[in-house]
Amino acid sequence: MLLTRKDWIILSEPRISIITPSLNQCNYIEDTILSVLGQTFVDLEYIIMDGGSTDNTLDVINRYKNDPRLLFYSEQDKGQYDAVNRGFLRASGDILGWINADDIYVKDALEKISAVFHKSPDAEIVYGRLYSFKTGEKTRRRMFCRDFSYKWLRRYCYTNPSVTFIRKSVIEQDGFLIDPSVSTYGDWDWYLRMAKNGKKFRYLSETLGYFRIHEFSRIMRMDQRQSRLERKMIEQRHGIPLSYMSLWVDNIIPWTERFDNFFLLLRQNKWQEIAARFASASGVVCRDLWHRFI
Repeated sequence: MLLTRKDWIILSEPRISIITPSLNQCNYIEDTILSVLGQTFVDLEYIIMDGGSTDNTLDVINRYKNDPRLLFYSEQDKGQYDAVNRGFLRASGDILGWINADDIYVKDALEKISAVFHKSPDAEIVYGRLYSFKTGEKTRRRMFCRDFSYKWLRRYCYTNPSVTFIRKSVIEQDGFLIDPSVSTYGDWDWYLRMAKNGKKFRYLSETLGYFRIHEFSRIMRMDQRQSRLERKMIEQRHGIPLSYMSLWVDNIIPWTERFDNFFLLLRQNKWQEIAARFASASGVVCRDLWHRFI
């Protein structure tokens, strides 16, 4: 029997499984679902792990239940990271990805990722770039990212889970699951553990998706006290020494995510806004240092 071009593509590509943890995201999850199922990549498995939503999330998901690529589970979990771990263990793909229920892929994101894994057989984790945007606003900001550096990763988590992909063997054979007890910085802790153990990271300097910021997103509801405690715990777990300059950089990086935006402010002579940004970052550092010593 002769194989069609589509058959050859499927045989030559790794199977990719995408996991979406979900809890009460009815306003946004359809955009996520459409961005995954609308990929140009062929051999795709999509697993939604719902934590028991009480809004209309399940109704939205059920609109796509007839798509054979979609698997859906609704069960109680111990939080976002626990849901992702359960999805990883259920996945049948060679490559695993995780996109949150309010984020979006570009149409050919998985095709680009597949090509990197195909060309770099030693690559175990591949990550790309993404833009952030706020609901109701047209402005999009490119989030800070860079070539892989363990030194920089210890300073700042510049990889975003929604555009980070991992070989299943890293989880299946080496047991690198996310620690769900680290509720705020679990992904950062996960990357640090893998990097410390010699896992091979590859950076794809192309935009793979969009990170949505809204009033109900986890980043907007983050408890600052818990965040400080977890950061201190990660510093101790990974032997990261306290550096005042690194701390200041951590807080200045988010608003300089796009250097073209920074230089635009310079060209427009918006010195007051630039000064206010730097003062704000310095204020965050001072408050953080104060909480470290009380």
